[in-house]
Parts: sequence; C-alpha cells; structure tokens
Amino acid sequence: MLYLFATFVVLLLLVTGTRGLTLLFGLGINVISVIALLILIADGFNILVTTVLISVVILIVAIYMNVENGETANTAFQTSMLIMLFILLITIPLEYWASAQGLGAENQDELESFSLAAGISFPRLATAIIVINSLGVISETSVAITSGLNEIVLNKPTLTPKEIFDDGFSVGNKILNTQTNTLLFNFFSATFPLFFLIHSLGYKFTDIINDKLVVAEVLTTLICTIGVILTVPITTYLVYRKASRKLKKIN
Repeated sequence: MLYLFATFVVLLLLVTGTRGLTLLFGLGINVISVIALLILIADGFNILVTTVLISVVILIVAIYMNVENGETANTAFQTSMLIMLFILLITIPLEYWASAQGLGAENQDELESFSLAAGISFPRLATAIIVINSLGVISETSVAITSGLNEIVLNKPTLTPKEIFDDGFSVGNKILNTQTNTLLFNFFSATFPLFFLIHSLGYKFTDIINDKLVVAEVLTTLICTIGVILTVPITTYLVYRKASRKLKKIN
C-alpha cells in the first residue's frame, strides 16, 4: 500500500509539477473531512447537519483549490451547492420509502456477534453516504461545463441567450456521456461480487431487485446520475445570467 501511494505521489508530481503539492494538500483535507464526518456522527452529532457542513468544506477544497479562474470556481460552487441540497431533499424520503438503509441479510454471519444498537438513524446515515458519494462527480461535471461555456462566452461576447443555452447543453451533453458511464461502471464494480453470489445461489429476479444491498446501490447510482444531469441546465443558466449582467454593464 505504501509503495502504491508513493508511486501515485511521484507520478502526480511528475505530471502536474509543483501544482501537485496543492492537489495533494486538498486531497488530504478532504480525507480528513470525511474522517471527521464519521467521528462526529459516531459521537452523536446530527447526521444531516454535519453532512451538509462537511460537504461544503469538501466542495470548497475540491473546486477552489483546483480551479484558477475565480468566476468559473464561483459558478461551479453555486451549482454544486444547489444540486447537493436537491439531492439531500429527494434522498431523505426515498431512503425511508425504499427501506434500503442499514445492513443486508448477507451481513448476518459477520455481524451476529456484534450489537447493532448503534444509536444512530440508518436512513439518515444512508442519506449522508449518498450525498458524500455525489460530491466528486457533481463538482467535476460543474467545473468542466462552466470552464467550457465561459471560454465560449469569452470568445463570442455577442452570443444571444438562446445561443448560450444551446452551447451549454452541447458542452454538457458531451460530458454527461462520460460521467454517466463512470457512475454505471462504479455501480457494477461495487455490486459485481454480490451479483456473482446471487447468481451462484440461484436467486430469482424478484429477489435480486428487492435485495437491500442492490437497492441501496441502485438508489445511489440513480440519484447521483440525476444530480449530474441537473448540472447542465443549472450551470448553463448561471453562466448565462452572469454574461447578461456583463452585457448590460457594457451597454
């Protein structure tokens, strides 16, 4: 593990130069933030409030420490915050209705000697997991779309509102293809051992789609994908609004 981490650091510094130190510093802060989130939840702090506060810290580090253009960073941060809050609002009722929180029947053998009276809300914990899981892909998508659209607006300041929206959706659609595939591959990589076990034991299709662990992964993937899709119109609108303000000041 240490050799692999050392290889990662060396390659990062070779490719990015001194900027790699900033990336490593930001990565370290985010790792510490996630660990702090786990500790605070375990100590009894409100899960949703703590998750929102830690998520804000993670987004600030992930965006502002990696984007040199302040305007691009501000737009990406605003978009990420709006989508994070949206994900939080839709995940809370979905987790209760799906009853996918907690541990599955597959975990019984490993946990039968332990007490499950953790004193925390498993639906809220599942919500926190989905929100944290979505931050990376949402911030990355928002930064990519904002950067591309800002370049277009900068080079063509006379674009009409419709042209800005068309260009925004054009840039967003190209990025959505790769991000959606990334989320899909993450889903299959996370659930492949479980699907292999289910198939080997001869589970029925109805048993598979109602399995708690499968449902939890499907919910996470779908909610994150919805967040990524919403990144396109929200980012486009924010860039369009700022471009409109600049045109009004010039005129």
